[in-house]
Amino acid sequence: MRRPDAMQLLAAARNFVVDDDAERHRGGRWRYFIAAALIVVATCLGYFWSSMPDSRNLSLVFFGAILLAGMWLGKSAALFAALLAFLSYNFFLIEPQFSLQFAPADFLAFASFLIGAVLVGGLSGRLSDRARDATDRLRDLTVLFEASRDLSRAVAPQDAADRVVRHLEQGGCSAAIWLGDVASLRLASVSLERRDVAAQWSQEMEAFLASNRKDDVRAHCWLLRLETGERVLGAVAIWTAEGARTITPDQRWIEAVLELGAVAIDRARLIAEVADATIVMEKEGLRTALLSSLSHDLRTPISTILASATSLQEHDGHFDAETRREMLETIQDESERLNRYVANLLEMTRLESGVLQVRSVLIDPGEALASALERVAPRLKGRCVSRAFHTAGERIFVDPVLIEQALVNLLENAISHTPSGSTILVSAVREHANIVLAVEDEGPGIPQADLARVFDKFFRGRSDRRTGAGVGLGLSVSRGLVESFGGDVRAFSPANSGRGTRMEVRLPVHPAMEPVE
Repeated sequence: MRRPDAMQLLAAARNFVVDDDAERHRGGRWRYFIAAALIVVATCLGYFWSSMPDSRNLSLVFFGAILLAGMWLGKSAALFAALLAFLSYNFFLIEPQFSLQFAPADFLAFASFLIGAVLVGGLSGRLSDRARDATDRLRDLTVLFEASRDLSRAVAPQDAADRVVRHLEQGGCSAAIWLGDVASLRLASVSLERRDVAAQWSQEMEAFLASNRKDDVRAHCWLLRLETGERVLGAVAIWTAEGARTITPDQRWIEAVLELGAVAIDRARLIAEVADATIVMEKEGLRTALLSSLSHDLRTPISTILASATSLQEHDGHFDAETRREMLETIQDESERLNRYVANLLEMTRLESGVLQVRSVLIDPGEALASALERVAPRLKGRCVSRAFHTAGERIFVDPVLIEQALVNLLENAISHTPSGSTILVSAVREHANIVLAVEDEGPGIPQADLARVFDKFFRGRSDRRTGAGVGLGLSVSRGLVESFGGDVRAFSPANSGRGTRMEVRLPVHPAMEPVE
């Protein structure tokens, strides 16, 4: 029988480094039983092959079984298979059969079997380790990718810090994050199980930041600086949580998560700063616009009053009675207009400061509307008023003076947006548990884009800006006054036939005065 030539295998084995780390992950005695079964199968095949004429290279059958054992079961099982293969090969297939007699050449076959087992087992272990490392790296990259996506959604530094701590916890760590510099360091986020410890570490973390060290490895904790570029954002304390992950997270993974977190915290800080700067700019622009608008709207009636009064004083003898009467009416109208502006400004100031005194009593809602109509009657100037009061016997619990002011503002808004000769519908009806006081005009209506803002302070529609009507406080004051009574104000446009606006004041019916049938 020809003996297998193992010289090339011996030469290759000299430079091959065997890593049997995979053996730790392949526990179980079942491997050796499977290896023995493979050798039994190889023996049967070899014995059958040996009965055929011109049979050669019977050892290749055993060598194949050893290779399979190494690939499937690991190095130790492959070595066990090599020993069984050598004994079985010698006992069953080498003359004299069914006896163990060792010639020097037999040991070359045994060496071939061992080398094959070592090479294949070691290669299998190394491939297993590489596959496991690749799986770990893929898992870490997946975690980092998910962390990056999650952190990109943070809009505030506090939110970003909470997300960083949560991802570190998912990776098998507990953590605490302090934000700020040495002079203003504050605990922003911390794992629940480390809350008591972290609460006592503020001074220690300040000292760590002041030391300018990048990190500080301690017995059970790892301190790191949280920074982006040259900007220090704070500090982090990391504790490894035992049992939270099958493989303890390494330093590179933790640093990668913290770098993503630092970028997210810094981005959130910049977003907050930009938002604050934008708000300041908008406030300054609004303040300038409001001051300009108020100065214009207050100066107009004052200038008219001053011009009329000066003309009457200096040139009274040149005017006839009709002209003097018109000038006096102009002075009166502009004085009342100025008085309304000032009254609305004062009411809005009281509403916002919380010093508005409400003296509510039970009143007839129709009487409140009638009183408001009486106040605006001089300013109707050819406009018709249609009344529809259907609240006989009903009562609302409001301050008579303040509800009248709220309704007057609604009526003046309707007057300023309707031409002479048009009709203003004023109604009072009960709807379920509410009294609805409505003012409906036949003006051009309110654009849908402006409908939700008509009750905002200093808001004026396009027509108001073109005509210079009002300062944009009347409807806002009405809403504030009505809400102080537990009601609300609503605007609907178009109101009828594609035109007009309907303003509704809804106030609760006083339960003590509900009509009894």
